[in-house]
Amino acid sequence: MKDEVENREDRVANLKGMGCSRKRVEDARFTQGMGNYVDDIKLDGMIFGDFVRSPYAHARIKSINTEEALKVPGVLAVLTAADLEPLGLHWMPTLAGDKQMVLADGKVLFQGQEVAFVVAEDRYAAADGIEAVEVDYEDLPVIVDPFEAVKSDVVLREDTVDEAGQPKDGAHGPRKHHNHIFTWEAGDKDPTEEVIANADVVAEADMYYHRTHPCPLETCGCVASMDKVNGKLTLWGTFQAPHAIRTVVSLISGIEEHNISRYRWRLWQQGGRVSRLCLLRCGVDCHW
Repeated sequence: MKDEVENREDRVANLKGMGCSRKRVEDARFTQGMGNYVDDIKLDGMIFGDFVRSPYAHARIKSINTEEALKVPGVLAVLTAADLEPLGLHWMPTLAGDKQMVLADGKVLFQGQEVAFVVAEDRYAAADGIEAVEVDYEDLPVIVDPFEAVKSDVVLREDTVDEAGQPKDGAHGPRKHHNHIFTWEAGDKDPTEEVIANADVVAEADMYYHRTHPCPLETCGCVASMDKVNGKLTLWGTFQAPHAIRTVVSLISGIEEHNISRYRWRLWQQGGRVSRLCLLRCGVDCHW
């Protein structure tokens, strides 16, 4: 509970700045086991999904064998990029104007990339199913330095080059290199350059932002319920950008945004940004 104050002067005097301990108001429900998470959502007819992920950072997918996985009791289906392609769902748009694979299409580009999606009657059958999927990889050269990536002859994404091997234009404009994905610019270029050119002192610095990952107690997940009668989709997820989620899901599914309801489910001890910008890139519990 917050300390009670009698008037404005007391309230101002009681304010504390950075570095001061603040009383938390949300702990009671969590310490009493009363927090609500995506895993607490149970819907009639719910089925579950889990991903087969790549152990390689860069590899060509030679084959995916799902026969044994489909024999696992409780497994209903195993989806790959080949299954999504006829529906136009194997690649998805991004809010940066680019596109990315929903499930690995021919290649994997990072360790842990989603290769196949197992749909099952419960989470345990899904876990057994992903272990039974057999993927044959051809290991390819790995680039871990972004500066070296735009010097390398290794083409990470074949869709970024034309038949002559030259970089195609991207959504942002001309690519500087075949591994140059997009450019993000903001502000007014000409006045900025004029100010810099007329400045007495100009300092330059290369800023390195190290690899980081926020780790909430609840991992990324989503529950989806599609009402086929009125054509409305309801999502519950561990995302922080519900409006962006709605936009991307609409772009992928073709469902109008006003027919998509989304609810950001609370995370406990969330660290930084914890969101996935697409339903099909999350662990999904499906309700049909």
